[in-house]
Amino acid sequence: MSEVVLPFHERLPELEKELIDRGSLGVVVLDASCLSAVEDEYGTDALEEVRARIFKLFYEQRGKEFRNGDLLCADKPRGLRFLFFLERKRRRALPFTLADLRAVRARMLASLVPNVARSAFPYFKTKTPPRLEVGYGIAIYNPLLHPERIVQRAVAEALDFAAHQKKADEIMVLERLQDILLRERVVTAYQPIQRMREGTVMGFEALSRGPRGSGLEGAEALFGAATNHNLLIELDRLCRRRALLSSGRIPSTSKIFVNTLPATIRDPQFRGKALIEFLDKAQVSPDRIVIEITENLVIENYGLFRETMAYFTDLGMSFAVDDVGTGYSGLESIARLKPTFLKIDISLVRDVHVSPVNQAMVQAILTLGRNIGAKVIAEGIHNGEEAQALKEMGVDYGQGYFLAPPETPPE
Repeated sequence: MSEVVLPFHERLPELEKELIDRGSLGVVVLDASCLSAVEDEYGTDALEEVRARIFKLFYEQRGKEFRNGDLLCADKPRGLRFLFFLERKRRRALPFTLADLRAVRARMLASLVPNVARSAFPYFKTKTPPRLEVGYGIAIYNPLLHPERIVQRAVAEALDFAAHQKKADEIMVLERLQDILLRERVVTAYQPIQRMREGTVMGFEALSRGPRGSGLEGAEALFGAATNHNLLIELDRLCRRRALLSSGRIPSTSKIFVNTLPATIRDPQFRGKALIEFLDKAQVSPDRIVIEITENLVIENYGLFRETMAYFTDLGMSFAVDDVGTGYSGLESIARLKPTFLKIDISLVRDVHVSPVNQAMVQAILTLGRNIGAKVIAEGIHNGEEAQALKEMGVDYGQGYFLAPPETPPE
């Protein structure tokens, strides 16, 4: 294979020969066209860097994820749709079948596609790699038509298949999400928040997940699906409800940290008589509840929080700002709100024992906490060195797998 992936027009003589000789060509299209957003955001050089990584990956995977004899092309110059014209079977008289194409597609989706998606790092800002589509089609030889037209028809068929499959997958995810909401099937795990010096438990953060076997077990998958299908507030309300109702096994002296969206603090069922009746049913006193909202949402919705948080704090609830440090310019707004807790973002906790920059940021947050009377929690602690450094710096509380993993209490 050459140093670059050539557009299929430049390989038409080879394709024409194979098409006439075999009577058909199986084609699988890996559609990475969504990566063109890299050029829009970062320029041509960045996109060419990503394409070079993809080409290198293809060279490394030849003979593994696809066969040595498969002909690899791009749909056009600088294209991001990659066409795999499949090598004939080892028994050369046998044609390709749809079952063969399905098997190739499944193999690519399992391994090759995630690796191609990761080639766009760090230009894609989302935590999860961008979704790439894979479709397949068959070019059947017709001596009355130009081979290029036959191939283009097969490629279009493969792209249509990929788009159809994407829509079908989205509908399947939506149905699973709706089932979770209707049957209240979210799973709540509670991760301890410990006092750094004493090692005792101060509270627990409620972490919501999808049920096993749903394909939405992870938080990113569950909340990502809710975002994509405009059901984030509905999911957030359910998670908050289940977090409090499932907290009966948590010691009554421990606080319960519940993640909440800005819109839900105006939920009529989380105010007034409805709230009092619900807390009585959950057997949770208001002074144990800590409403936890991420820093960027606090900053974006500052006016809303300033108006409404007093209602909950008057009832005895506390207020925590999560992911502090990701939007450092917003610390002034946070200070004016005077939350009870500041949770240091995991990116500042990671390697804090060897990072002077992270140490300086943590010290700034500690200073802010002292000035406004807020306790500071470091989340995402994953080793002893981080824990020791944070303790020596004077961080009040810690949370993370090194200290204690999340656990699901028995029903």
